Formats: sequence, C-alpha cells, structure tokens
Amino acid sequence: MAFTNVLVAYDGSEPSRNALKHALGMAEASGEVRVHVVHIFQLPQYFLGDAFSTASPQVNQEVYEYAQQIEQHAREQVSFLGDRAAVELLQGPPGQAVIQYAEQHKCDLIIIGSRGLSGLREFVLGSVSHYVVQSAKVPVLVMKS
Repeated sequence: MAFTNVLVAYDGSEPSRNALKHALGMAEASGEVRVHVVHIFQLPQYFLGDAFSTASPQVNQEVYEYAQQIEQHAREQVSFLGDRAAVELLQGPPGQAVIQYAEQHKCDLIIIGSRGLSGLREFVLGSVSHYVVQSAKVPVLVMKS
C-alpha cells in the first residue's frame, strides 16, 4: 500500500524526530508523498479535588513560545519539500487533535513517537501514541527512539 498523505505528530522528542525523519524519507523516495507535521500543545490546567485552575498568563506565554520553537524546528526540517509539506501548531488534547487533524486532512498514515515529552502525565492519563493507535481510522506507525 502506498501512502501519499502522511501525518507526523511532532513534539521535539527523539521518537518524534525519528517519526519525522521516516516521513521525510518517504517523501524523498516518492514525489507523491505530502507530509503534514503537527505540534500540539496544551496550556497547563490544575485540578485540586473539584477545583479547577489555569496557569498564570506568564506561564501560558512561556508554554506558547516553547511550542512556537518546536513548530519552527519542524518547519526548517520540511522546508525542502516546498508545497508538499504543511506544519501546524494546534492547541488541545494531543491524541484527539492528531485524530481530528488526520480525518480533516484525509491523511492515510499517521506516524507518531512511542513516547513524547509528557512524563508523569503519560503514566497517569495514558500515552498519546496509545490513544492514537486505538482511535485512528488509518494505519499508525509508532516510532521508538
């Protein structure tokens, strides 16, 4: 099966860098492959019992600026593909955002790292890659470091 519309979930971690390298290799091997790269960030939210709080504007700004840096790095990596590449910065729950983007852009393959930068959150809430594998309607390639 030849894939032509590939989505890479990119967070700057080593597994996501491997995912992007693999997608770029596919694009270099075939002029038919279009690569979509998404970086999804979430602004911090805190739950204490039934109470909910958001982070300070300064913390939110730092999170957003860091996300922009990751997005820019991805843009640099795919720039040689010209109009066969798209890079998007999205906000929201990462797994859901990946699935939604893939459906909206009719991606036929999702490539994602096995573990990203989520640490304890991944342990407590379940991994993004696991969610994507379970929820995607298209094949998912999970890259390890």
